[in-house]
Amino acid sequence: MGTLPFNEMGLKAGKATLEGGSLKIEDFEVTPSLGTSVMVASACITCNTLNLEPPYFITAGDIGDGKSSKELYNYVAANLAMLDVRVLAMHYIMPDIPGIRNVLNSLGETREGMTLIADAGAMYAAKAAGLAQKIDVFTPDAGEMAYLADPKATHPAYVEHLLFELDASEVVTLIRKAYESGNTPKILLVKGPVDYIVEEGEVIETIDEPSISAMEAIGGTGDSLTGILSALIYGGYEKIDACVKASRINRIAGKLAEPDPATSISHIINKIPDALKEVRLCA
Repeated sequence: MGTLPFNEMGLKAGKATLEGGSLKIEDFEVTPSLGTSVMVASACITCNTLNLEPPYFITAGDIGDGKSSKELYNYVAANLAMLDVRVLAMHYIMPDIPGIRNVLNSLGETREGMTLIADAGAMYAAKAAGLAQKIDVFTPDAGEMAYLADPKATHPAYVEHLLFELDASEVVTLIRKAYESGNTPKILLVKGPVDYIVEEGEVIETIDEPSISAMEAIGGTGDSLTGILSALIYGGYEKIDACVKASRINRIAGKLAEPDPATSISHIINKIPDALKEVRLCA
């Protein structure tokens, strides 16, 4: 679930496929470049490599006025219970407190056994609505931890903490503060030069290898990580294990792509099948 930056695109819902470098859903196709398109494309590649059903993608075009985001929230709330959903990954969408509340309230008995993942705008909305603990996994970057740690902020633009370079000790402090304020789910996968896998406020594992500095300048590398994570959980991996594996797979895909700062994210996500082989998740 998430928006794409296209005006007058209309709402689309159906199985997503990745063919010839294009992400396709219904009669619409887009080259994965940023945001939701990269998350879904990465999930498509991971699912295909692991012989899983492709993701069902619900999307709409929103260029910033929020109208299509509201339509997307409403559509998902009205239709989610009719889908056999095991993992719901929510991504770029205009933060809307009533919207995210309606989606979560619509789950009812279907919530049991379902994993909810929130990144980007959906994560901001859940936190602002006081519903972070209703989600299973947030996937913030290190800077977004400052937003989660600030109990008063309703959007990352309003945090008190400066979002520039954060060293390791600051990230861990922000993680602790975010849990103390109740603004996190049980599990965090904090993305950055070092990835932190966190459960109930405790850093379970840190992953910093392979370290590919060029990836920090390439847009979409955090989105690909969220897509890989959602596919692994759908494939049956326990949530913490999936976080660890997704972090490693994303980094290995970056290494295999041999990127420079001008490398496209599409080139990196095309290396996901080889990365899955390297961590021995497929033949």
